[in-house]
Amino acid sequence: MTSNNTAQHWADVLELRPEVRASDGSVGELQMSLHKAVYQTVDVPYRKVRYYGDITEPTPNLVGFFARIARRLGTTADAPALFHLDQGMGGGKSHALVGLYHMANSPSEFFATDLGKQVYAEAAHGTGDADLAGAVTVTLTADYFSPGATNEIFGPAKNLFERFVWALVGGDMDRYQRYVADGPNKGTLQQALTEIGRPVLILLDELMDYVLALSDAAHIDTMPSEKAFLNALMDACDDVPQAAFIVVMIRSELDERGYPPQAVDFRDYVAARLVRNGQTVAVTEAQDFSAIIRRRLFQLPDGELPLRDLTRRYAAALESPWRQQVFDKLGPNRGMPGFDERLAASYPFHPELMRLVREEWSQVSGFQRVRSTVAIFARTALHWVTEHKASRWAPPLIGVGDIPLTVALEQLLSSGLLLGNDRAIQGYRAVANTDVTSTDGRSGRAVHVDEVLRDDGVAIAQPAPAVRMATALLGYSIVSRGQGRRGATKAELMLTIFGPAGAPVPYPAAEEVFNKLTGEDGLGALEVTTPTNAPARYHLSIKQTLRMYFTAAKAIVPPSERGELVWELAQKMAAKGTFETLLPVDEPVDKNLPLESVFEGVDSSETRLVLLDPRRWTLLNGKDSSSRQDITALLGLGDNGLRVDNAASCVVVSVNTQRRDIAFKRAAEVLAWREVIKQLTDDTEDELAEATAKHDEELKRLRRDIERAYQHYAYLVRASEQLHVEFKRFDDDSDTALNGGSVWRALVEAGRATQPGDLASGYLAALLAEFDRALTPREVVQQFFKNPAFPLVTSIDEIRRVMYELITGGWELVDADGNRLGMASPAQISINSINQTLRLRQPDSLSPAPAPAGGEQHGGGDGQLSLPGGGQRPGGGGSPQPGPTPPAQPTVYKRYRVQLANKSITGADARQQAWYLLQELRKIMDPSDPADHQLLSLDLTLVTAEGDQGTIEAKSEALGAQITVQDDDF
Repeated sequence: MTSNNTAQHWADVLELRPEVRASDGSVGELQMSLHKAVYQTVDVPYRKVRYYGDITEPTPNLVGFFARIARRLGTTADAPALFHLDQGMGGGKSHALVGLYHMANSPSEFFATDLGKQVYAEAAHGTGDADLAGAVTVTLTADYFSPGATNEIFGPAKNLFERFVWALVGGDMDRYQRYVADGPNKGTLQQALTEIGRPVLILLDELMDYVLALSDAAHIDTMPSEKAFLNALMDACDDVPQAAFIVVMIRSELDERGYPPQAVDFRDYVAARLVRNGQTVAVTEAQDFSAIIRRRLFQLPDGELPLRDLTRRYAAALESPWRQQVFDKLGPNRGMPGFDERLAASYPFHPELMRLVREEWSQVSGFQRVRSTVAIFARTALHWVTEHKASRWAPPLIGVGDIPLTVALEQLLSSGLLLGNDRAIQGYRAVANTDVTSTDGRSGRAVHVDEVLRDDGVAIAQPAPAVRMATALLGYSIVSRGQGRRGATKAELMLTIFGPAGAPVPYPAAEEVFNKLTGEDGLGALEVTTPTNAPARYHLSIKQTLRMYFTAAKAIVPPSERGELVWELAQKMAAKGTFETLLPVDEPVDKNLPLESVFEGVDSSETRLVLLDPRRWTLLNGKDSSSRQDITALLGLGDNGLRVDNAASCVVVSVNTQRRDIAFKRAAEVLAWREVIKQLTDDTEDELAEATAKHDEELKRLRRDIERAYQHYAYLVRASEQLHVEFKRFDDDSDTALNGGSVWRALVEAGRATQPGDLASGYLAALLAEFDRALTPREVVQQFFKNPAFPLVTSIDEIRRVMYELITGGWELVDADGNRLGMASPAQISINSINQTLRLRQPDSLSPAPAPAGGEQHGGGDGQLSLPGGGQRPGGGGSPQPGPTPPAQPTVYKRYRVQLANKSITGADARQQAWYLLQELRKIMDPSDPADHQLLSLDLTLVTAEGDQGTIEAKSEALGAQITVQDDDF
């Protein structure tokens, strides 16, 4: 019965689970093991479906994931077959796999649980039924077997393929031998899955444990076949109905173990295929912590929780000083507005404690999320339930200061918040014992402060406010809080001992606790910092080495800041070199921004080196399809090619995926040292100098890593009358695509650019000969920017020089009337003229033909011209004026027959001569040419590698020709 002055206590509403009581708050085995649940090598409680359902919170992610699997296995509806769980430790992966096993192995019992009911309702939505009866489960716990070795569970099997088959056929030796003899190919696997005739669920847990063993020299030769099997199995499951495949493989950056290169390659290979053909699933999210923890620790209550009454009592106790000095200073989503909603999600824990765990502790890479949280809170909850049942004081909500260090300190220190830093763990253990409370609760500076407060008559409706406030300070101090912040503000510490109506805490009394705790006779390890234009911050300090500072700082570097730093430095380091312009392109904030907006301003009539942001665009390592599509589109090609005029003079620079990741890791170290430098005070000059030196050294290495990462460049080329994008890279670390000079030299070597003075007049003459009319100077210039058959040049003056060499040789420059123009130097050439024409010199005895370059004839003189080989030409083109009509003569037709039998074209010269012949045929067959052609007979035989024939079949059929394709043993 609850009095009018106090709210119903949470310990009277929520009953601890028996296993929490029986294990003294340790909750037994927090990490579920799929192997133990399936093969029952240990009598774990979660092998029972009902128990599993009782302790599992049906979070939206988990229900949705299970429902997709159930729909795939139990219906004919379209549903994905491949799933990848890649969260770090404590992310709920093994917990989910155990549940999937129960769902497939005992569907009736599973679907009777609260979780199962929600899963079934979602899976059967739209189909009316999800029948998993008789499903076969193939469980491959890769951390429990070794390459090349047998064990009692998988009979004679020694590799993944054989173990899969053994589990699939249930140990049927005849069927096992038949499938193994057929080999680990897609056909065999499809046949095996189909012949089962029932739904098949495949669970592959802890794959990387097995891969690490494969990387050993004794087994490395078998790695390719294991890769091939997994690839074939993924393809087979995707094709066979009612087959689902779930792989657990932690992301590299979340795995605390390092991998050798062979294992990294294996992981990237499998991950790329899972991304391409499957779904990556997170079974828990930060907002699920509170509900999951409550479900693991407490039995589900029969009635409603007293949330409304408790919220009312907290609001009633919020007198003016508390509101102004504490709640209004906490920041958004931490004060009384919205308290009822946050309390509903966190009860019986205070929303501030769950916010600290969710938003700060869980960001530390070593913190094992739900697993660590349950371990800490189980001890905490049991302690306060015991106190309440003994009629002693217990907090109305379990807050940041209510973790009882007398019984839960080791769980807090071993949770991974300190990243296994033994010295830091020892330091905080000593601080907790000396400054807060000893293990028996009888000594400690905060304990002494509480004694002084009682002697002074400071009345607070709780037995140890100073210990609670000091405990909260330890919780806030144990990890860096980001943005250079450490410890807690006064408002955060005062909140720790705030009480609701029925057990209120007067603000002056709470401030007295704070003043005593932070005064001269208070906490010995206390340090106070006063940031500019911000409230003072208090934290408990241990004498850490620089490395300990660095490790803690590195753990909180946001991934986004790593990419920002790399991109910032890349732009500073990049040099345009021989190019006229360097154009950086940022990753758009809106990931759905159209490409034409992303690359706005890139197209121009200059030679451009386009630098791509590494946070969006990378090449190689199996993750570059999107980047290649974007680069191809930027150069005007592909299915979504942009409308660009000057793609030929654009060179795009990008990072290598693997080397970018190296640079990102280095950037994290630079940022960590910057964080350390912020934390060091003026009285640590030696440490500050050392940290600064280490920062500068890592920054130098980061610059080198960025140079090495930018090794890719792409540009437009013309080959076989087709345009395509050429992707190149620097393999020598002495070169970098950030250096425009290096890129230009590589283009020169590839015949795609020229050095100053190297463009030959004969080369330009050969290029101009490909056009079926004379060009204006402006059109000639434009070809160097629009036409990839023309090389990139260092300046317009280079084009002037070559044009001048032409007109002082066998070419001439004429005006609109066909009059030859005399030029004394290259400078006199009107390079942008559209009223002059460059053509082969005509004999003086002939009447000069008017040049096709009049301003009106060119529709405004934009100089647009089709590339050689087809396409429309804008403008009239300046046809010669008609002369007197000659008398009609009878047309004489001749038959030209070319026979070429089995000519070898493997050599470059022979292929070029053949190309010249076909090029001439293309020119005379131009549809826009009014030549009087009558008949065409073509007998062409091409022996080529399959796949190199292009679209010759489709083009032949379009012409009405008959084409046959035969195998050749050439």
